[in-house]
Amino acid sequence: VGVLVMCSCRNDLDKVAAVEMEQNAPDRITTQAEYLYSDSGHVTHRLRAGRIAEWQGGERPRTEMSEGVELVFFDREGVQQSKLTARRGLILPKEKRMEVSAQVVFVNQKGERLETEQLTWYQDSGGVRRDKAVRVQRGEDVIHGMGLDAAEDFSSYVINRITGQLYMPNEGEQGPP
Repeated sequence: VGVLVMCSCRNDLDKVAAVEMEQNAPDRITTQAEYLYSDSGHVTHRLRAGRIAEWQGGERPRTEMSEGVELVFFDREGVQQSKLTARRGLILPKEKRMEVSAQVVFVNQKGERLETEQLTWYQDSGGVRRDKAVRVQRGEDVIHGMGLDAAEDFSSYVINRITGQLYMPNEGEQGPP
């Protein structure tokens, strides 16, 4: 019986060698992840994603996020200022840039809602940019444009090549707040 147990526990080195890691496999994969970023002891951002894959070495280190991405911006007192959601994201640390794509929604503290298919956050300048179609809803007003430059927390923004629908109250009527 002892000989049978010892024989059944041995590894076939050829079989072990056949199981190789994919050459482009990430260094680390995290599921249901939550990362907090701080500056001088104050939380500035909270990042959540269903799946985060990180490549740390090589010429182009990157972090790919999938299965839903949520980035929340906080002020110095810890109050939420805005929330960015998307289906996917990519962080490029050497370029200090984060790109999000697919069903991107960015809502600021005033309730203004930006919708687009791709958005880039430049961490070094604190700006958010898009050079293609954007839609911003402010109450009943809907503004469409081709391009956007915004503060990183979407507290202020400029929309390029604007078209849209603005609510104009009838005479004697008050508009939305």
